[in-house]
Amino acid sequence: MATSHDSAAGRQRRIRRAWLQHYFDLISHLYIFLLLVGFCIVGYLPEAVLGAYGLWTGAWLAFISWAHASGWSLHRRDPGLLAIQQGCTILGALGLLLVAPQVGPLALLMLIICCADGYMLANRRTYALIWSLTLLATATVMLYVGPLLRMPTDTLAGQLLCVGLVAGAMGRSLLLVQRLRRTQQELRIAQHKLGVALAQIESLSRSDELTGVANRRGIVESLERQFESGRRSRQPFCVALIDLDHFRRVNEHYGHPMGDRVLRVFGGLLVAHSRAVDRVGRYGGEEFMLVLPDTPLSQATEALERVRQSIAANEWGSMTGTQLGVTATVGVAQYRPGESTEALIRRAEEALLRGKAAGRNQVAVERVG
Repeated sequence: MATSHDSAAGRQRRIRRAWLQHYFDLISHLYIFLLLVGFCIVGYLPEAVLGAYGLWTGAWLAFISWAHASGWSLHRRDPGLLAIQQGCTILGALGLLLVAPQVGPLALLMLIICCADGYMLANRRTYALIWSLTLLATATVMLYVGPLLRMPTDTLAGQLLCVGLVAGAMGRSLLLVQRLRRTQQELRIAQHKLGVALAQIESLSRSDELTGVANRRGIVESLERQFESGRRSRQPFCVALIDLDHFRRVNEHYGHPMGDRVLRVFGGLLVAHSRAVDRVGRYGGEEFMLVLPDTPLSQATEALERVRQSIAANEWGSMTGTQLGVTATVGVAQYRPGESTEALIRRAEEALLRGKAAGRNQVAVERVG
């Protein structure tokens, strides 16, 4: 349903954007036509040329209006039909330049503005093709009618119309600049949102969904970073593996939902009883890992003993209404210069296994030597 809603909302945005662009084009072409009417009235443009240009422009604008109103344009690769509009505008301007060179500046300004509007075309090849063909066609027409090109400013009316022509071109250019700025702002906002979303995805990819602490990937990456730091600073650090004792019985007697709740509380206790510099992660199943930077084995053992005691003393039964009790066994090892992360984790695992074999609910230290 969300996908359908998003699709409908996107379709509405495309329709609204296409209509806004179309209204903008209608106003622009109406302004140009009114200037041509003025040039016709003062004798610079034949009525037949004005009529032909009006019919041509009116016909393709009517087609664009129908395409947007019927929804036909939305099924095209170019929903705004920008390439069609540009092509029709360029052909009209070239025709005007060819048959009425006495108002050539108007046609040339139309061509320049039309090419500037090409930035809205999604396909760069289409824009390059239109620009190249327009340049070639304009050069050909100018070579043909060059001597006839005139700036209609020999009368006051012509001068005023030319001022209107320049004003219109400047207004269109200013609107184009504003649109570009708005597009840049929208792009910056979209990039910011994308960056936030990617950061959230990155964070989620390293977090355990159930407990909220780091997942295996996240805690191992923290350990690897600590390895690099330890090699540079030569400060001791320790790794501990903490395993819930007889966790399978919790699932068997109270169900998996209760087991999940125990894991969530367990993860919270580990975080609450760890330092800000320590790193806590779920290594797998009911086994968690702690990375303790700048901590020698003796201090790590004392800290982990306090963690173990807090787990055993937690009122687990109050959250279930049963006699549920939860304890944990801890295996801890200190980094030895030159060893790998795998070797350090293996020694912590060996200590954890010895702790389980010795009766569980204790902190077991690596064997030295």
